[in-house]
Amino acid sequence: KGEYAELGPIQDGVICDWDSMEVLWHYILYEQLGWEKGEEETVLISERVLSSSKLQRELMTQIMFEKFNTKGVYMADQARLSLGSYGKVSGCVVDIGHGKMGVSCVVDGQLQQPSSESLLFGGEEFTQFLREAVQRRNGRQYTEKNLADLKHDCMEVCSSAQAYLSECESREEREHDLPDGTTIKVGKEFVQAGEMCFQPHRFGYKCMSLVDVIQTSISHTSIADLNMKRLLTESVLITGCGSVVKGLEQRVQTELRKLFPPSYNPSILRRPEYMPVTVPMHSAWVGGFIEAKLAFSQNQHITKYDYDEYGPSIVHRKTFL
Repeated sequence: KGEYAELGPIQDGVICDWDSMEVLWHYILYEQLGWEKGEEETVLISERVLSSSKLQRELMTQIMFEKFNTKGVYMADQARLSLGSYGKVSGCVVDIGHGKMGVSCVVDGQLQQPSSESLLFGGEEFTQFLREAVQRRNGRQYTEKNLADLKHDCMEVCSSAQAYLSECESREEREHDLPDGTTIKVGKEFVQAGEMCFQPHRFGYKCMSLVDVIQTSISHTSIADLNMKRLLTESVLITGCGSVVKGLEQRVQTELRKLFPPSYNPSILRRPEYMPVTVPMHSAWVGGFIEAKLAFSQNQHITKYDYDEYGPSIVHRKTFL
């Protein structure tokens, strides 16, 4: 919002501008959540273990206690929180975020760190691809809001690689009206962007496809129980800003069923009908809201006493990552 929308302290899940991060946290905590000086509350911080580091966790802990005078801090992995928003404790979480796509497995509420994998691109690369294609087609530049609306309204994934080729050959240019009244010509670029997940080599990325990364993540879990590995394939949760792309869930499920033995039945966890359609995009926040109530009421968090006694390193002993 306003000047804060220009801040970009996080790159690929890593805080790279701590001053801007502090400004953003201050805005969220005091201006949006209504904290008062001297009456600060507790804070739950979600993060991707794969992107974070011990130093980053220590700095976050230090800032929360020393700059924001918080009463307590609790850190949790985003994958576990996302599953919690669906009432699950085991599953394979695919997080299609702004910076990168990450895949992690959780078993009985415990993150399987050896299973954590990531791709070289994410929502930001989708946006950049569409920005260049749309500007070439229309001969003008568009705002970030225009591009975000376009990505939400028009981006889609074809049902198969063959369907993708057919769609690229047959899709005709059409006009699309955005919420602000802007009319934009769109074409095959919106299925091309979606295909990046499944054929990244076509777009210059030397990495595995999304479904190959999911298979690798499940195979790298530290558990030997084949029944649990089967359960992981049957509990794949797609979250993040890219989770609402049309056709994505069905294509992932179809491709996974080609990779696993017939005795497996790879399935995508679907959003319950009673949940708002935006929940998959914000499932880590929803899961954090649920877990925070339990964690702080049961004193599982890092207290001010803990911090004063042991310093920032306490985060490595008293955290749930």
